[in-house]
Amino acid sequence: MNAVADELAAIEREASERAGLGDFGDPSYRDALSAWAADLLAPELSELGRAFLRRLAVTALMRRLRVLDCWRAHPQIAEVQLPRVIMISGLPRTGTTLAHNLLALAPGARALLRWELMEPVPPPESASYPHDPRIAKVQRAIDPLRGSLLERMHWVNADEPEECAWAYLDATSMLGRGCAAAMPRWRRQVMAADPRATFREYRALVQLLLWRNPLPQNGVLVLKCPQIAGSLAAFAELFPEASFVLMHRDPFRALLSASTMLQSINQPFMNGELRLRCEQDDWLARNQAAELAGMVAFADSSSARIAQLHYPDLLDDGPGACGRVLRELGVTLDDAHDARARTFLERQRGGDRAAPPAAYDDFGYDHDAVLNEPAVAAYCRRFAVQPERVRRTGT
Repeated sequence: MNAVADELAAIEREASERAGLGDFGDPSYRDALSAWAADLLAPELSELGRAFLRRLAVTALMRRLRVLDCWRAHPQIAEVQLPRVIMISGLPRTGTTLAHNLLALAPGARALLRWELMEPVPPPESASYPHDPRIAKVQRAIDPLRGSLLERMHWVNADEPEECAWAYLDATSMLGRGCAAAMPRWRRQVMAADPRATFREYRALVQLLLWRNPLPQNGVLVLKCPQIAGSLAAFAELFPEASFVLMHRDPFRALLSASTMLQSINQPFMNGELRLRCEQDDWLARNQAAELAGMVAFADSSSARIAQLHYPDLLDDGPGACGRVLRELGVTLDDAHDARARTFLERQRGGDRAAPPAAYDDFGYDHDAVLNEPAVAAYCRRFAVQPERVRRTGT
């Protein structure tokens, strides 16, 4: 066995021993995990980074083992009918988190929370859901990051709505893909893979999470995943119940914000300085272009299932913009929806969220050059996205 195979086997062995389970199911997860193991051996990682990212892989595999074991023990989970689904997507850093919170305030709507995505077994139950002990467990794990740049850019408490990607079971989205800059082999493998197997397992996980904690009759499950903006057609295939909200923002601003966040997340894992620059291996811009092209193609083929939400509209009047989107998608609102949304925003602006950074590095990108890239220009034309010459922020 070579070093990568040895590392992969060691990760699997530790996960199996710690979970007390040994059936990993469909072996296709090993494609991503093998790339992860190869990256763990790269000299660019610091010892701190290597240890942390290895623990992350073991934890992800333990969750996979436990979920598969639960499915085998309770085959009736496969019969759970999904409610109507609204999937929010778009480029990262386009307001998807704020939209997720506001759209989930619709009558009968619910989002999946961070704690249940990270700790889905045993399946949550309606009676104990608001005070499940896993909420405090997950919160203790993330609280040490308070005060970091990450808190100022993207913070989700244990009992708040979180992105679908945190719960993918096949090693394709560890750390919500936030470690993509430090793990290049894994990143390339995930970006090139067909996501249908990932979405198929995620659908079954959603069934598990709703099995003993169902939505009310005619309820709406509000999901969010900017990481799949270029793969929405595949998600729609696996989730025929889904309508979509596509978020739109000047791609230059989204690119700078994403670069800033990735730099802050990944730098502690590296031996030397991590520089995400446009003149180097500009995978981030290439990936953005692919996502934009995928969004255009999906909108052209599935317009009846899609509502559009622009970042400036969200910041100018989040309750009004989200109310319009919900009505476009056929969701009936009550008289108190607007008030609920405005109360949420008041709490955010009153200190529930740290203020965003005052400025970002430009990472060598030129605003007009980015907007003139063919895929970017086509996207902006298709969705009437205007340049954000002065950066806008909000909570």
